Amino acid sequence: MKSKFSKSERWALNLLFLPFGVGAMATSTRFPEIRDNLHLNNGVFGTYLTLGGIGSLTAFIFVGNIVHKVGIKPVILIASTGMFATMAAVPHIKNPEIWLISNILIAIFWVSFHISNNGQAIHRQEEIGELILPKLHGLWSLGALLTSILAIAITPYVSLAWHIDTLMFFMWLATLYGIWKSTPYFINKSDDETALPRVSLSGLVASVKSQPIIAISMVLAMQMEFSIQDWSAIFSRDSIGMSASASIYGYAVFIGAMIILRLNVQRLHKAFSEAQLLKFLPLIGGFGFITFIQLGTLVADNNTKLGFVLALIGFALAGFGSSILAPTLFGIAFRKSSLPSSVVVSQLGLISAVLTFFVKITISWVAQATSVTVALMIPALMLLATSRFSHLGRTTKA
Repeated sequence: MKSKFSKSERWALNLLFLPFGVGAMATSTRFPEIRDNLHLNNGVFGTYLTLGGIGSLTAFIFVGNIVHKVGIKPVILIASTGMFATMAAVPHIKNPEIWLISNILIAIFWVSFHISNNGQAIHRQEEIGELILPKLHGLWSLGALLTSILAIAITPYVSLAWHIDTLMFFMWLATLYGIWKSTPYFINKSDDETALPRVSLSGLVASVKSQPIIAISMVLAMQMEFSIQDWSAIFSRDSIGMSASASIYGYAVFIGAMIILRLNVQRLHKAFSEAQLLKFLPLIGGFGFITFIQLGTLVADNNTKLGFVLALIGFALAGFGSSILAPTLFGIAFRKSSLPSSVVVSQLGLISAVLTFFVKITISWVAQATSVTVALMIPALMLLATSRFSHLGRTTKA
């Protein structure tokens, strides 16, 4: 018998994803200014940003099991508070080494927040028999879009510190309210230890070996989103020649395109099977991005505005192509596993964190040696490769 999913629970769960998206992506909209404040080139900036993955790796090893042992609420409370507080400190940091330490801490708190949110959502999705995870990811993306629009509007008038500090404070308050409203629905701690893998890097890697293809496909599918977060503003400013506020449009368009499909996922699944979506969306996103980003960069030499419009089309197509891949693959992984949802999220996240570390380092130094335009072709090719794993999805329509 399926569990009920009340309107109050739906809104409470929404409140955990939307403020997370708003706050988590605020600094990425102003990466060019943060890079300049630290006096770093693209290669070193990208490397230090990537080294934050040490924190992600740490969290993915331990947090899934911690959630299972103590429940969702204490983890999500500490993770959200830590993330918003550490991100609020970023605009005040002028020392690159201190910024590196802050990136590691942000990653620990971010991943802990991510595991808690997604573990709760996947758990309830299976209990109620309703496809809710892509919509919740859509709300996270909506939060990221809202923070991009806000940055576009206020960057010419508000300092980096005032922007980030104020936003982090209000998103922290909104998240606390969401936690309070969600408390009756949170997964409680479990006394069952038999289903858990040993808490170690080798233990989690061994447990993921049961789903290596899903882990690889997840890595390929998510690199475009990670790269757009890190490099879209710098691409628009350095490769196209846009202003600090206009450089944020690329990420806003990308996220907007993701939202359109994520919030309409049920309609998509009525028209197409999982396998069809996993096959054709990456092709649309990958080929579209490669074509229009290259065209935009070439045209911008003579016509900056036209070149930027062409690049924005590429960002939009990449957003469509990436939109529902991650939540769909999370759902597939959970269907194929007998472990708790928080542990499944941790397993996939662990492999993703390790492989993404090397991908991001490569992108950073390709950007330094050639250009951001060339570097962004790497995640585009990886998105194209995701279509080779379409057989993982169901072949029947919803």
